[in-house]
Amino acid sequence: MKRCNPSTKKNLLIIHQGALGDLVVSFPSVIQLKNFFHPIDVICQSSSGKLGCALGVFSKFYPLESASFSSLYSNSIDSRIKNILRSYQEIVLFSFSKFLEDAIAEITTKKPHRIIPRSELNQKLHVGEYITRNLRKCGLLEANSRINENVFLPVNPAQQWERINKSKRILIHPGSGSKKKFWPILNFIKTEAALRSAGLHPEFILGPAERFLARELKANGYENSGVNIISEPDELLLLLEKAGGFIGNDSGVTHLAAFSGLPTVAVFGPSDPERWKPLGPSVEILRPELKCSPCFEKTEPCAEMSCFNKTTPEMVVNAFYTCRRKLTNLS
Repeated sequence: MKRCNPSTKKNLLIIHQGALGDLVVSFPSVIQLKNFFHPIDVICQSSSGKLGCALGVFSKFYPLESASFSSLYSNSIDSRIKNILRSYQEIVLFSFSKFLEDAIAEITTKKPHRIIPRSELNQKLHVGEYITRNLRKCGLLEANSRINENVFLPVNPAQQWERINKSKRILIHPGSGSKKKFWPILNFIKTEAALRSAGLHPEFILGPAERFLARELKANGYENSGVNIISEPDELLLLLEKAGGFIGNDSGVTHLAAFSGLPTVAVFGPSDPERWKPLGPSVEILRPELKCSPCFEKTEPCAEMSCFNKTTPEMVVNAFYTCRRKLTNLS
């Protein structure tokens, strides 16, 4: 496949039913697709679509939660979704649903490229690389395409890294899409205190579903000035743009921080970093070596949660400084 001039590129629609982290891990592959397709639009959750468009990954998004899209599962498909689907020359569908694939093929008279959203559990393969391989199999990427953690960096990365290095604002996100992936909040509090005593300016960020953590932070002396409760995607992007680093659990926000180029520490517990490591130029993963393998996608995590309990705030702080040194070397 040869790279095309913008005027000769086909348009492409991506349909992604996953959460923020699942979508962000596909961003490096989507950016490679831009060599061959324009525009690249997406049907996904509204909050994720707004972020993807603001970052320039997608040109336009359609809300997955709309009634138009839901009608694909009914006997009476909305004419608006029919018109949208028919306006694209290629469609990539990230879905487990063969029914949805067949419904789209019937509307468009062309079969979409359906990709199962993640690799088999017995495959020790990062989901980002898995996506790239499948896009190659579909003939949408060149045969030698590989996942590239630096593919998303700006035109002048040195300038961006200089700004990051100067910022003392460090974001700490103690939440995640699943409470099973929460490193204990008291550990984040101790991490914040260590960074603050070193002259940095750490701040907590919480999503709308994580407001209950604000009560625990307040009980430990943190007032509103040190806790940001995010309700809109643009608020999150503004915080990331002004930050000098990020610390969090395995979450969509952590994936986004790594993608944006921030020095990022991700605390993993029952989930598997080999499959879900955030992609970015300066990322450190913390998960202790254990006899048990990551269990999040297989079964219920054990009560002991050794995968979290053996990670200390000191380890997280040290990993953060390692990330900062990486960035200094790159710049």
